[in-house]
Amino acid sequence: MALRLPTQLATRGTFHHHHNNNSKSTMTAALSWRRTLSPDTPLIHSSTSLTTKKSYVQQMVTCSASGSTQAVNLAPGTPVRPTSILVVGSTGTLGRQIVRRALDEGYDVRCLVRPRPAPADFLRDWGATVVNADLSKPETIPATLVGIHTIIDCATGRPEEPIKTVDWEGKVALIQCAKAMGIQKYVFFSIHNCDKHPEVPLMEIKYCTEKFLQDSGLPHITIRLCGFMQ
Repeated sequence: MALRLPTQLATRGTFHHHHNNNSKSTMTAALSWRRTLSPDTPLIHSSTSLTTKKSYVQQMVTCSASGSTQAVNLAPGTPVRPTSILVVGSTGTLGRQIVRRALDEGYDVRCLVRPRPAPADFLRDWGATVVNADLSKPETIPATLVGIHTIIDCATGRPEEPIKTVDWEGKVALIQCAKAMGIQKYVFFSIHNCDKHPEVPLMEIKYCTEKFLQDSGLPHITIRLCGFMQ
């Protein structure tokens, strides 16, 4: 069945399947999402603040990615328990609540955190396992996924970083690694109505990530949140 494109059009990625003599298929994917805006949609978005009455100009974000999903086998035969989860963004306001609740309910929780001078000791104190990786460095990701059943992705970039570094490029790398490693479920936190506001960079990126995840073929759940507390 053909995927029904949303009202605001996008260019779908394409998948190529190759079959070997054992009838097992491997998938290489050239995945890309690029929002196609109507001809009258400006590339520069101008807004006026309701509080300061000042106007500002913000360049619209274009999300595109391409890559190849190769087979990865870091630990052949590693058992995967349904209770094993990896929380990405575990030190954030939302992430730490997910970690706490999952531990309380008996899940084996692994937390992916960036290497930094102030380690996330409180996560260890709670009983979680902490592993270091950086979504902006894809080569650090696969080792953190060994033995994991489900990824819960509530990560976002730091204020001082370009918005696409983690929220688009990092998520693309994480999704591709998850697909290659055979992750059985990917939970992604998005934003309500993100498909209706391409002029808002973070909402546009969330929308593109939703579509990228959908086209990847990875079993997933997308949760569109109505609000965030930072």
